[in-house]
Amino acid sequence: MSKASRRAVRDVAAQLDAIYARLPTVACQGKCAIACGAIPLTDAEARRLQVVTHRKPRTVLGFNGLVDFVPERAIERCIYLTEHDRCSAYAVRPLICRVWGVVSTLSCHHGCVPDRWLSESDFLRLAQAVERIGGGRQLRTALSGLTLHGDSFGRIGKPTVPEAEVLANAERTRGLRALHGGRIMIALRREGG
Repeated sequence: MSKASRRAVRDVAAQLDAIYARLPTVACQGKCAIACGAIPLTDAEARRLQVVTHRKPRTVLGFNGLVDFVPERAIERCIYLTEHDRCSAYAVRPLICRVWGVVSTLSCHHGCVPDRWLSESDFLRLAQAVERIGGGRQLRTALSGLTLHGDSFGRIGKPTVPEAEVLANAERTRGLRALHGGRIMIALRREGG
């Protein structure tokens, strides 16, 4: 890699780190590997992961604590998870991994709570900033490597659901997760119910 290329990689990393530094912190219990499957990320985040880890971002077939060790029940898991369900790329993980547990709609399944909640609109602004740094498109990890994820955060306009309803759904989800040992993905209120 040339000096100019290394400098460009460092510059992008510094820009990403400046955005990541604006995120709330959470005292993680290290039990959230269930959420580490296929993830959206930008080109810049994918390059950074590969440069640092020497492994291309993708998923692999594996198991988590919620399924038995039956081959037919294998699920996609992040390639960076260790055999002990810890992230081997934690220092350079992408935005979506960093906001897990700090955005109320992505609250921790095991009750970890951040020092402050990041609103969905603040998350959207940060995701758009990361996309601008990363080339403006969203990728997704898959068994075959990286695939196009579809619409980017940059194309999302104003929210279609009122903020109060989003927060109520998030609190409902957090409460049900606590009652059901983290096994609830999301709990939405039905219209009229």
